[in-house]
Amino acid sequence: MGSTPNFDPMATLPPAGDATPEQELIRWSILVASSLIALAVGHFVTSPRHRFLSDKISPTMLLLAPRAGMILGISTILVSVGLAPFSNDVYSGVICPCHWTENFHEQYTTMSILVAYAPMKYVIWIGFNTVAFLAMITAFVGIHRWWNNPVFNSKGRKVVLTIWLVLMFMLAFSISADLMFSRHFDRPLHITLGYAFFVSTALGALFGHPLVRWETISRREAGLPISEIGQRWSMIAMSICFILSLWYLDLYELRIVSPAIFPNKTEGILAFSEHLLISSQLIWMGSLSHVFLVGSDEEE
Repeated sequence: MGSTPNFDPMATLPPAGDATPEQELIRWSILVASSLIALAVGHFVTSPRHRFLSDKISPTMLLLAPRAGMILGISTILVSVGLAPFSNDVYSGVICPCHWTENFHEQYTTMSILVAYAPMKYVIWIGFNTVAFLAMITAFVGIHRWWNNPVFNSKGRKVVLTIWLVLMFMLAFSISADLMFSRHFDRPLHITLGYAFFVSTALGALFGHPLVRWETISRREAGLPISEIGQRWSMIAMSICFILSLWYLDLYELRIVSPAIFPNKTEGILAFSEHLLISSQLIWMGSLSHVFLVGSDEEE
């Protein structure tokens, strides 16, 4: 998912790709077409007017999409990392540098390295592309729940809501794009898309939590049911996600605070920080199911 910079003690990594414009065009075409199809499906599945597949997908199932994305995403990371020490797959003459039980600092590696090797690549592709779709469903549920809600009628709140929606769709697209343009296929483009992913990860929770808070306050004042667990979960996860985003940025690029803690920036430290950051965003997204489920009977 994230990109891989230069390290002090460096593992033997597979060669970085540099695709031709023709190769990139093919993958862009596939990515854009599949994203448009996913958007159309997401719209019709969640739309109160159309409710495509309503006989198979209940409204409650849609409200559980954030929680499902959280569970699936974290499980994908754990399963991929757990399988890594058993992989002897070879890519471009380089055996998987992922035997972290032997050497954590050099062999515990990022999703962008693991996605080049079997069996982790199958787990990551299926797992995170599904997470991307669930993140998009979460955005659509947010639109239907909040866009016409009087709580968000003020200009400032509508702007925050709009930014959050853009960030959620950006998150969904960047996850799939980062997989499509993986490090071993086109490293420069992978790094650019990796930045888009981490920006949407850090700011998605930051702009999303105020929405949860405003709705909770409004419902409490109106004497309606609220989810205290959802609000607290959202606040804690948002705070952790933002702190980890700053930590990862400093570790990866700025090197202001992190050298005092880790003088040598190793693959293992960067990868573990990446996994924590992705997990914190997924955990924040999972809090939305608690919020969405409150009052769902009223909306139906």
